[in-house]
Amino acid sequence: MSRVEHGHDWVFEHLAAYMDGDLNEEETREVAEHLAACTLCQRRLNELRSVEDAYASGPEEKPSAAYRAALVERVRAARGPRRYDLVTVGDLADLSDFRSEHYPVLSLYLDVSPPERENRKHIAKFKRLSREAEERLGTASRPYLRAFRSEVERLRDWLEHAYDGTGRGLSVFTSSEHGLWYAFRLPVTVRDRLIVSDRPYIRPLVTLADEYERYAVLLVDKKIARLFMVYMGEIEEYTEVLDEVVPRPKAGGWSAEKYQRHHDMHVLWHVKNAVEVLKQFYPAEGCDWLVIGGTEESLAELRAQLPKALREHLAGELSISLKAGADEILARVLEIERATERRVEAERVERLITTALKGGPAVLGLADTLVAIVEGRVMMLILEADFREPGFECENCHYLTMVERPACPLCGATMIPQVDIVERAVERALDQQAQIEVLRGKARARLTEYGHIGALLRY
Repeated sequence: MSRVEHGHDWVFEHLAAYMDGDLNEEETREVAEHLAACTLCQRRLNELRSVEDAYASGPEEKPSAAYRAALVERVRAARGPRRYDLVTVGDLADLSDFRSEHYPVLSLYLDVSPPERENRKHIAKFKRLSREAEERLGTASRPYLRAFRSEVERLRDWLEHAYDGTGRGLSVFTSSEHGLWYAFRLPVTVRDRLIVSDRPYIRPLVTLADEYERYAVLLVDKKIARLFMVYMGEIEEYTEVLDEVVPRPKAGGWSAEKYQRHHDMHVLWHVKNAVEVLKQFYPAEGCDWLVIGGTEESLAELRAQLPKALREHLAGELSISLKAGADEILARVLEIERATERRVEAERVERLITTALKGGPAVLGLADTLVAIVEGRVMMLILEADFREPGFECENCHYLTMVERPACPLCGATMIPQVDIVERAVERALDQQAQIEVLRGKARARLTEYGHIGALLRY
């Protein structure tokens, strides 16, 4: 691999990182070689070191590790109760693994937006869904019906007494005999439905989790840092970090130059503190993408201080005042989110099609995708939203196929009809820790030409 050569401006911007030992071996060597020949960068490095030494000798000026830790604690303390629940990959995997041989599993999706909660309308909707679900059970055994009614009562009791009225949609899964209970308050509406089966019905939740990824948003100016989470169309502010920065000098002379160095170092420390909080916040909250923003000077410093692991997840930047309201910030971030989602969809579909047509580790179409899932080779499953097909699943080894067979070709057990074999494919892919990409943008039409579904394979 050829070495990437950085110019003078890059070295000048990364001198603080070089001084702190934050560059990799190649970058450190490159900066050292540049310093040997550049008197301007030598002088800047000496200034940074002298200012740091001067502040290190003071009692309180340089932010300490304890100070940075306190900032992180402020993030945790400032969060407050959520108005909705984060749906994690672990939650989806646990739900997809769950099976019940003898007792019903109820999956409730309910629109609880403010108009739907007026006059207890959401309770009336649930009662109607329950009656319709019981009618569909038809000739189910008496023990099964008793268990179903018990689950309905459990859901009704939760809706009337435990549900706190937050969120715009609900997704609840219950099977008391097995100790199953998951309740997610969602910041988006969902279509009302109550599914009774031997497993949780999670496809709507998978679709939501794919469409609405978690965006960490860090805004910084010379004094303030604001940290947000944007998820499912809502924004939540976690903390406001305020550091006292030396004002910019207005007069010239030696003292003004020294004062300017102090100002620059304080801005640097302020940005580093914000990044320190972000480094712990980002993985702890399960974020998928990062957006940074603020004033021009602080943005440049923030960009320079971001570690590689965060830079790789940078979705976009905002030039925005830190006095901006949450609604304005949300609108700007949602523009970035939509563009990122469609770009990623298009890139993945093209990669899938190109790899498959060249005979690489990829398959196109439902039949070949089901084979890859049965073999446990799927790394990423890519499918159109709302794509459904009937099929069959082995009751013993869970072999999946579109074709009706008298017995499973692998183990000889009975093949069970499935209303939607695509739903089972998604669940099995989740069991294999595969990524799921659900298409809604222009890339969807591109995949239609090749069978609506496909998979990138591990081998």
